[in-house]
Order: sequence, then C-alpha cells, then structure tokens
Amino acid sequence: MCALPAFAQLSTGGIELPTSYNTFQPPAVGVSYVDPVFGSRVTRISNAMGTANADGSGGYLTWITDEYPTMTPFNSDNSKIILIHQSYFGLYDGTGVYLRDLPLEITSSSEPRWSRANNHTIYYVHGNQFKTYDISSDATSIVHTFSEYTAISGMGESDISYDGDHFVFAGSGRYVFVYQISTDTKGSAFDTGGIEFDSVYITPKNNVIVSWIQSGTARSTGQELFDTNMNFLRQVGDADGHKDVTLDTNGNEVLVWTNSNDPKPICNNGIVKITLASGQQTCLASFDWSLAVHISAPDNSGFVYVETYAPSNPTPPSGWMAYTNELLQIKLDGSQILRLAHHRSRPFEANTYNWQPKMSTSRDGSRVVYGSDYDLQTIDGYAVQYSDVYLILVGSPATSTPPPVAPPAPTSTPAPAPTTATTVLYQQNSPAVKFTGTWYPNSGAFNSGGSATLAMDQGSQATFTFTGTGVQWIGYRDAWSGIAQVYLDGALKGTIDTYSAAEQAQAVLYTSGRLSNTSHTLTIVAAGTHDAASAGAWVWVDAFEVSSLSTIAKRSSLFVGR
Repeated sequence: MCALPAFAQLSTGGIELPTSYNTFQPPAVGVSYVDPVFGSRVTRISNAMGTANADGSGGYLTWITDEYPTMTPFNSDNSKIILIHQSYFGLYDGTGVYLRDLPLEITSSSEPRWSRANNHTIYYVHGNQFKTYDISSDATSIVHTFSEYTAISGMGESDISYDGDHFVFAGSGRYVFVYQISTDTKGSAFDTGGIEFDSVYITPKNNVIVSWIQSGTARSTGQELFDTNMNFLRQVGDADGHKDVTLDTNGNEVLVWTNSNDPKPICNNGIVKITLASGQQTCLASFDWSLAVHISAPDNSGFVYVETYAPSNPTPPSGWMAYTNELLQIKLDGSQILRLAHHRSRPFEANTYNWQPKMSTSRDGSRVVYGSDYDLQTIDGYAVQYSDVYLILVGSPATSTPPPVAPPAPTSTPAPAPTTATTVLYQQNSPAVKFTGTWYPNSGAFNSGGSATLAMDQGSQATFTFTGTGVQWIGYRDAWSGIAQVYLDGALKGTIDTYSAAEQAQAVLYTSGRLSNTSHTLTIVAAGTHDAASAGAWVWVDAFEVSSLSTIAKRSSLFVGR
C-alpha cells in the first residue's frame, strides 16, 4: 500500500455535486482512488466485514472507525494509527496496514491517547486507574490510581496536552482536575456540583474548558475557561458545540467551534475561532442550516479540518447545498477553504452515529482519516451500522503550489547523479514465483500475458522472490473474489479484500512502500474467506511489477515469464 500525497483541487465556493452518488463503490482495502471532483487520493485502510471479531463473540466486525475528531489516532511521527474495532482498538501502520489488536482491556471507552514523548506508548483509563501500554513490548502498567474516585474520564473528547505532560479528567463524573505525568501530581479539583456538563478539554497551555449542557451567560452555562488549578477565568462561549483547540499562528490559544447553538451568533451556522485570552470571535466560514460539522485541529498549523454531514440525507442535486458532505481544510485567518473530497457517507435507518465521518488529523496536519459507509447498506445490503476508514495524505498544508526555492549557493561538491526508476513485470509463471497448496490456471485474454493463477483454499500460497526498491501484486477482482494476507519478508503487511462488484482485470491489489535495494520475498496467502458481499473466496495472482531506483539513466520494459 502506498498512498501518495493528495492536494485539494478547489478553493472556490459553490455547489459541487459528487459523481455516481447512488452507485459509487469504494475500492478494496489497501487500494486508492482519486476523488473525481476534488482530486484528492483516498486510500481505504480497513475492511470491517472481512475482519474477524476478536472480542470473543465470534464472526466478523460490522464497523471500524476512528474514535473522535478531537484526539489524533496517529502517533507523533505518523508511523502508527489506532482505530476502533467496535468494542476494542486495532493497531495499523502509518500507511494504513492492519497490524494487530490492542489488549481487550483497552476498550472503546478507555480513551487511548498517544504519548508525545515517544511513539510506542499509549495512555488510557481503566476504572479509576491511569495506565500505559507499550506497543513494542506489549506491556501494560499503572501510572496512577485515583482511589478517591470510582472512575476517571476525559469525557471522550480530550486529548493529551501539547507539552505531553498533562491530562484533564473528571473524577466520578463530577470533579474536574488536571493531572501532571512527570511529577505524578493532581491539581485542585473543581466540583461541578452535580450540574450536567458535556465535555472537558485541556488547551495548548494547560488551561481547561468545561462545556455545560445549558446555554446562557450565567455561571455553569455555555463554555467556561479555567486555569490549570481550576480557577475560573471567563466564559468563552454562550453555548456548546462541536469544537477543537489549537494555537493560532501568533501563538494565541484558540477554540474553533460550530456556533449552531449560539443564541447570538456572529454568523449563521458558522465555524468560529475564539481567542481564549480575550474571548474575541472571528467567523471563518458559514454553512447552510442543513449541514452539521465536526472539527479537528492539528498543532499550530494555521488551519483546521472540518467535515460537513447532512442528517437529512439529500440526494443530489435535490437539497444539495454548497459544501454538503465534504472534507474541508479551513485557514485560521478565514482567507481560504480548501475542499479535499466528498466523504459519501450517509445515514441509514437506525444508524444514527457510525455513519458520521468524524474526520481526524495527525498532529502535523499532513494527513487525515475519516469513516464512511459509502451507502453500501443500500447498494450492497451491508449491515445497518456498517462503516470503514479511509486515509488522505494531504501533503503541503493549505496550498497545492510549492513555495519558491532559492538557487543553491556555489559549491565544489558534485551534484548527485539523477535518479531514474526501472520497472520489470514478472508474470505469474516466472521461475521467481513459487506456489504451494491448490492453484488453478486461467487463460483469459484479459490477464497480463494472457494467463493467471487463482486459489480459494485456505493456506494456499504464492511466493515471489525479487530484488528491487518496490513491488506491486497484480491480480483480478470480481464478485467471486475473496480475502488474502500479504507478507513482505515474512512480516504481515495487510489483509486484502479483493472483492469488487464490477470486474477489474490487471488490478493492483497491493503496493509496497520504499524498500532497500536487496533481495525480498512477497507472499500472497489465500485466507479461504470472503466478505459478506462476495459469492466466493478466489484470490488471483496475475503478475508482479518490481521497481528499482537507479542513478544510471536507463529504462526497462522487460517481460519476464515462460
């Protein structure tokens, strides 16, 4: 799997209708497509209905999603991702390849948060315990037990602080306090007095926002700002709403929220930036009242991500307004809205939440993930609560034009030789490919080289040995295709669902990342299973394409086979 950077193509307003809205189907897991309207490359990274449920109840999952927009599923160097597998979490590599599950103790309500100090530690809550899990050693440990409370919680929306050393918790659902990891100290607790509140957020400078259920201007209404010791500072909003916190480009703490519940909005159904130090509000965008939003803010990047979704489920062009069901990047100065993609998710019967995309970003803002059902409940009869996750590498933030580069200063060091790519296509009958188990030949003219090999028995393997810096598995996808595991140099790289309602010959089913220019093995293993939509479990091996980077200017179009 190799997801390339994708740049938003449109920064203008107006209605943009998605093509083939009622028939479009997403690709198989590990495969990308280019959004036909906005030009972003979208990669599918999960296959819920082809993933075994590990919680002990058996069968397959119905939905996989990211947790919520306000906490990042990415670790600091973007090498790992965590996603919810219904009741527990799955671990993925940074390109979206599923690796394994986290311990079942880390449930969907445990609020796992990546450490900022290292890229293998996850913090989470378990009852009244604050704990860590190390993805390298598979070890868990208790950081602190808050015995004075029956349980602690970040209320489902708060992430770790910017300095990586503070969390805000609510003890026993009532007492709000800040905990510092490095000193193992708990600050003063604020007693909410039993008044209902929705969320707690820790700001970039370790202040705290408490969001109350009741709107208004009196105490314990709207959104209130407290310092680290839970001393009240000021009200920053008259009502609650979906939001996130970040630093503006000038270093000021800001809250970016949807003001749809504000009794005195500065703009209608707007995305509003509130400077926490002063309470000053700036309208960044305004949407039609048919749209709801989620907001995800990276670190001090000068923009936020906003996803719109339409609970009324309009069918274009009827009822379709500007920015309907889109993934957006909005600059914090309000100067630009970049449109990334249509998420194509929509409500279905009793699915009141899983269909919402809940787009969330990495800390550096270079990538986002979102959930979508692509209306497969209607198109293919999928389960009501179905959802899967998709990844977009956004590339250069807020612009698709590279900045000018100054010419290099004179130097006596020779410039490096130009690098060129050589590709070699190996057919499935090449001596470099070895088969074990039961495989059947297919001589269809639609295959590369006029033939391919396929298997459906669990454990049947095709192993390709090659030397190069990249490799692709080429196969066939149709309504009878099933699931395969892909191993590179003995390590599981992904579980690939090759099913497609439409026939796709010579399809790229797997693409590796950049490899060292040495000998490698790529192994395709038939799982003997298929997703609910497929009528069979066939796995096809048609060809392999090997790429090599070279400083020698050459180009190869070799055809290797028998």
